[in-house]
Amino acid sequence: MEPSENPYAAVGGIVFGAAHVGRADKVAVVQHRVLLSPAGPGATAIVGPPRIGKSSLAYHAFMRPETKQNHPMLLPVWINVRIHPDAGRLFRKFAEDLWLLLEDEPTAELDGPLRRRYERVVDYTRDWVELQGDLQQFLKSLKAQGWQPVLILDEFDAAREVFQPGAFQCLRELAYYPEWKIGLVTTSRRELRDIVNRADPVESTFPGIFRTVELLCFDEAELHELVGLEPGRAQDLETPAVISRLVELTGGHPYLASIVLDRFCGGPQSGSASDRIEAAAVAARTDFHRYYRDLEDLLRSDGRMQALLEILYGPQVTATQDDAERLLREGLIRVADNSYRSFSDHFGDYLRLVGRRSDFWQSWLETENALREVVETTLVGMHGTDWVPGVRRTRPKLADMLDKCAEMQQREQRAFGDWASTRLLDFTYPQNLYELMAAHWDVFGKLLGHDKRYWSDRFQLLSKVRNPMAHNRMLAVVTPAERDLFASYCAEILGILAASDAPSPA
Repeated sequence: MEPSENPYAAVGGIVFGAAHVGRADKVAVVQHRVLLSPAGPGATAIVGPPRIGKSSLAYHAFMRPETKQNHPMLLPVWINVRIHPDAGRLFRKFAEDLWLLLEDEPTAELDGPLRRRYERVVDYTRDWVELQGDLQQFLKSLKAQGWQPVLILDEFDAAREVFQPGAFQCLRELAYYPEWKIGLVTTSRRELRDIVNRADPVESTFPGIFRTVELLCFDEAELHELVGLEPGRAQDLETPAVISRLVELTGGHPYLASIVLDRFCGGPQSGSASDRIEAAAVAARTDFHRYYRDLEDLLRSDGRMQALLEILYGPQVTATQDDAERLLREGLIRVADNSYRSFSDHFGDYLRLVGRRSDFWQSWLETENALREVVETTLVGMHGTDWVPGVRRTRPKLADMLDKCAEMQQREQRAFGDWASTRLLDFTYPQNLYELMAAHWDVFGKLLGHDKRYWSDRFQLLSKVRNPMAHNRMLAVVTPAERDLFASYCAEILGILAASDAPSPA
């Protein structure tokens, strides 16, 4: 296949027109609110994870030629907030771009009051307070002539650094007061409240004028639309096995799915579709890892990475149900079988790897690693280096648990290669470790002391706190008292292991 025939070759850029698939309901919402509302244009915030399609949706809705044809008085201005040093420069850029659009309009009346007001806006000798009034009067003149200015502020997260105190209020007035009301659209990774609080904590009314449109991953129908962009390969791509693998890898994330499809269309065309999609997944691994690291950096900078890991994999030390509801609303997690899962199985495997290496829960990680080390060392002493077959043979009731751990290990190795853990016990939870110890109590009982009932009660509490958060609020509650007990039980176990001849964790 020639590169020009690959509709996914430009993956990562803004997509509009025929190449923009899915999101029909979202496009209708933003266009109606900004262009068709009887009350005049409304402010709209398009929010979603990185590269979910926010900029593409805004561009498709307002910047493509077809929209201008349907709304001939529309004056859409696109500004990337990140490349402007301050709000004053940004507002003047808005006026300058509006003027350029007007110069291309044969019916525009550019002389007289409109020109004088424009010249005042772009006069850089006028101060910030004067600029606000000048811009309002310029927009008022545009409205009197029937024009519809729409300001699309892309990468609006950057307003946290760019906007000085008062800038949000100025922008709010442009989109609020009927005399000069403009259409205002923002695209951002964060909710507007988070952006405003970072830049101007005393500003409280700005987010209140917006309707938020949250972009999530594609559903299966939209994923089929994306696959259908390459009609020559639709027969190969639109098979249950390929679609299922795309869902597993990407969760319907359009950027990640497009990367895989790009590698599929640009790679070898021999072999089965299933084999080629696997080869495409391998070829896309570096891009996936780069995206995951970007998303991880965003969550860490917002102080939310620990909550995400606790919700998905435990221990539940700081995360709340409100944290889970927000992540669910943002599309970073989903609900399956009354449990929270990552938006894709593949990203979930990455997060499991991150959690294993994190330092969020130092006491627990030290306890968990020490337990795994002593269990593994003991089982190796009993059954040899390849201890799993020996445990299967002598303790057949543990086979299902070992199978589930092996399945998670194989999936991680398949997804992350050399990054993946080679130790089976890295995929165990406290209850799994207790089951292994209880099945060999003649050995572990001497090490731990007390009886099985004593340790069963403790490992039940460790398991409740360590396990992922349940979607059911009644099942999800971990009380402060239980968190305190969790910490004391960790200290107790570490003390016992330190006083014994048990090996230290590697």
